[in-house]
Amino acid sequence: MLMMTENVKGKRYRKLIELLARRCNRFAFVENRQLMEDEASRLAYVDQLIETIKEQLIERKVQRQWETTALGEDTAYVFYFQLNNATTQFLKEHSDSLFDWITPELPEDLMFYQDDQCLLAACSHEGFFLVDESIWNLLN
Repeated sequence: MLMMTENVKGKRYRKLIELLARRCNRFAFVENRQLMEDEASRLAYVDQLIETIKEQLIERKVQRQWETTALGEDTAYVFYFQLNNATTQFLKEHSDSLFDWITPELPEDLMFYQDDQCLLAACSHEGFFLVDESIWNLLN
């Protein structure tokens, strides 16, 4: 995996999402519980945000770590979705940039998987992402 600090935006962001949709079968995003002032309200906000893709939700797990972050004692909700035409459209409609996936407007830390292998993992608030070299080469 390559570590990148470039914010992929606009046409390149949409192309990246399309490339990932061809190679991956799931994606995830994170809601960090320590950043929630009111957990019930925040989860209701996320439920409203994902209304159009809620049937694509595979699971919502409480985790202490994921590809780009380890929280120690704190936890976060990681939402896992099928990656298909509906969710690809959702990802392109709700943002124009990989690093715009950030609280409070959107969930954070997009991750894309082919089965259990992660091909891209972003850490939006820290401005970096990890990407499989073959995906990056196709984008450029």
